[in-house]
Amino acid sequence: MGTAHPTLNIEDKAKEAIVSAGSDKLVADSKKLKHSSSTTKVEDIVALYTDSKGKSGQGYGLFLQTEKGDEEILRCTNEASILKAMETLAAMLKVRLDEHTGRSVEADEHGMNVIDQICNYPERWPAVPNMDLQMVKFVTIGSIVCFAIPSRVRDGPKMAFWSAAITGLFLGIPVSANSPGDSQVLWWLFFLIPLAGVILLCLMMTVKSGLFESQHDVRLTKEKIHVIPKFMGMFSMPARSWPMEDFRDLDVTEGGRLTFLMGDERLYCDMDRLEAEWVMAEIVERLERFGLASRADTTSAEEE
Repeated sequence: MGTAHPTLNIEDKAKEAIVSAGSDKLVADSKKLKHSSSTTKVEDIVALYTDSKGKSGQGYGLFLQTEKGDEEILRCTNEASILKAMETLAAMLKVRLDEHTGRSVEADEHGMNVIDQICNYPERWPAVPNMDLQMVKFVTIGSIVCFAIPSRVRDGPKMAFWSAAITGLFLGIPVSANSPGDSQVLWWLFFLIPLAGVILLCLMMTVKSGLFESQHDVRLTKEKIHVIPKFMGMFSMPARSWPMEDFRDLDVTEGGRLTFLMGDERLYCDMDRLEAEWVMAEIVERLERFGLASRADTTSAEEE
């Protein structure tokens, strides 16, 4: 196990990719990967993959998988950095990558967004199990497709929020006793101050990490994708928008997280695994209706 670096220097050049930190340096080109004092040819590489935080040591590990076995080649405490480094190296080498987040990219999919992948490899995407049943309700308004993902807050954060909210209400009793005068309005304002503080703190955490997001509303056009999450499923938060070409991936993790990759930003929607897979299939089917790809036409062309 090597040193866990806090940050990584990533250089993505035309003919080589370089990832370095401290005394560790990885150099990849179209034919080989240099790491430590070793060199591995592309044809010997099965994949690059990362493991989850703390699974094999401090931070996140980046591993090289070959026919001879797996070898750790880098370690970093910053998740975004280790994932970016792996993708940069894998794209240069044109090998498969597997993220601990559940995302995987085949060797021939590098540089493609979701739309490109559906167009070129529709058979790799799941089909809706039953077209007569819909888990997601789609509404089309002109050229805009609207739908809500039935995501929910995970049990741990949900319990933490409600425990903190109830504590805030109890703390409001002594705080309200210090309200000036006999005004009922002031009494209620003082009573709700601790609860408001809890909600504000959780909102700030959610903006940064998406911890308390659920019931994501999505608006799709041919140019952009807009996502409007709800805080604890209660009220809408500010919308986030990305160009459709930045819609880089859509995956379901083993834990049932439907994950959108927009540029370098990940949007997590928590639900049951089977539910997440069904929702992903429905989203892909709806994207196909934009005229981006036709599963049936592709199949027919292959048969001919």
